[in-house]
Amino acid sequence: MSESSRNQGMSHYEVLQVRTDATMEEIRKSYQTLALQYHPDKRKGGAESSEAGNFIRIDEAWKVLRDEQTRRVYDAELMQQSCQEEYFINEIVMLGDFEKHQEEDYRFHVCRCGGFYILPDEPIREKTYVSCDECSLVVQNLKIFARKRLIDESTKG
Repeated sequence: MSESSRNQGMSHYEVLQVRTDATMEEIRKSYQTLALQYHPDKRKGGAESSEAGNFIRIDEAWKVLRDEQTRRVYDAELMQQSCQEEYFINEIVMLGDFEKHQEEDYRFHVCRCGGFYILPDEPIREKTYVSCDECSLVVQNLKIFARKRLIDESTKG
């Protein structure tokens, strides 16, 4: 997640004033409206630093949410931050079961619905909860078991 949005305590969806399930068209329209409203060149009487900061946050949110894959990764990070209570776990998946995306720096695992569990690019805690980007299923990723499995596999060969 971006540093400036974290500092303001707002998600990119809140910055662009849209729901998390908003369509790309809704996100685009909101971005265009807000960008025109807060653009420093459009402001009367000069741009104040807070207004310039608003425009920067709006632009940053758009850059993340306009790309489908970047949005999926961002949504996974957002979900990870919101996992404070225990969820009904559909499956326990080890780190080694997540595939590494070739071009981007994240891992993913295919859900039974055809969606993806996207493991955010951040340090893995002992218990990491990841929801599917298409359905409501949640998996738990256990770092300890991933290490144990790798050690077991290396001693067999």
